[in-house]
Amino acid sequence: MLNPGFILRKMTAQDIDEIMQIEQKCFTLPWSRESYLGELNNNFATYLVCDFEGEIAGYGGIWVVFEDAHITNVAVNPDFRQSGMGTTLMQELEQTARDKKAQRILLEVRPSNKAALAMYRNLGYFPTGLRQAYYSDNGEDAIIMTKLLF
Repeated sequence: MLNPGFILRKMTAQDIDEIMQIEQKCFTLPWSRESYLGELNNNFATYLVCDFEGEIAGYGGIWVVFEDAHITNVAVNPDFRQSGMGTTLMQELEQTARDKKAQRILLEVRPSNKAALAMYRNLGYFPTGLRQAYYSDNGEDAIIMTKLLF
């Protein structure tokens, strides 16, 4: 059930410039252009973008390896937050995992990222572990959250 103001589609190399701008706005440890280009050639990975009238407003990625899926990243341009894009991206990434026969999906999130934590909880994710000092910019831990897909 997509918001009529945006469409989801597969990420392409032509999207990378706009994605890099969102990376800089959203993350203290942004991924590099080369990382995204590599992910587009990764057979385990699927990356989607939210296209709002020709502008990339958000994106997300997932790896599916056998029965496990791992959300690699999800970001929404601050100008488009609270629009349902993040939830829609997550739901579509989850469907990708189901289509590829994954049984569970996991992700890491900063304890300080209250908005993301709330969204993940609302989508049925629950905390299953902690990666201590996971984030190299400030040594913050990462909460591992999991959702069963069957």
